[in-house]
Amino acid sequence: MDCTASMEPWIRQAKTRMVELTDQVRKEHPAATLEVSFVGYRDYGDEERVIHFPFRTPQETMAAIQDVEAYGGDDVTEDVVTGLQTALYQEWDGADVKIVFHIADAPAHGLMFHDLSISDKYPRGDPNGLDPRDFVEKMSFLDIHYTFVRIESSTDTMIEHFHNCYTKGGSFSVVDLTAQRGQTGGDPTALSATLTESITRHITQHYTSSLAP
Repeated sequence: MDCTASMEPWIRQAKTRMVELTDQVRKEHPAATLEVSFVGYRDYGDEERVIHFPFRTPQETMAAIQDVEAYGGDDVTEDVVTGLQTALYQEWDGADVKIVFHIADAPAHGLMFHDLSISDKYPRGDPNGLDPRDFVEKMSFLDIHYTFVRIESSTDTMIEHFHNCYTKGGSFSVVDLTAQRGQTGGDPTALSATLTESITRHITQHYTSSLAP
């Protein structure tokens, strides 16, 4: 999740609805064991650039993120690449179903990921030479289901690049919450139901395929 200043209502939803969300999933799949991690990112120069709480129970993760605040982000673009890198290099081993939800209202640094009208202090991309597409592609190698939650149109070019490099396994999808109300900024209250439906669907698909002859 982008944790810069404009994302405050989305962070608030994560703080308050995570356990409710997983409880709804358990109603459909009571035998499933659910673990949740949280990766938050801001931008270069921000005091706390990356936040990472590794996989644990939903209750433990929700408790851990209560102190996460929305701040920072000097230009429009953000340090998406470090967020993706952190999410990828977690302990995924042993999971039957692996899901990433990327919630953001701003694109990555680098002119290839956004329109020229969007301010970017690093138009050549990450100053360390990292490319977010590399980490998205590796998520595909790990059969991770990647869902981007679209809040603003400024991320559209980045989404297209990510989709194009997701070629090996798992799935890449976009949930458009901007369209829920037809307004800029999207609808944070729709987040919980949207994520619940997606998690339930992926678990159902996994168990259905595992039972197939």
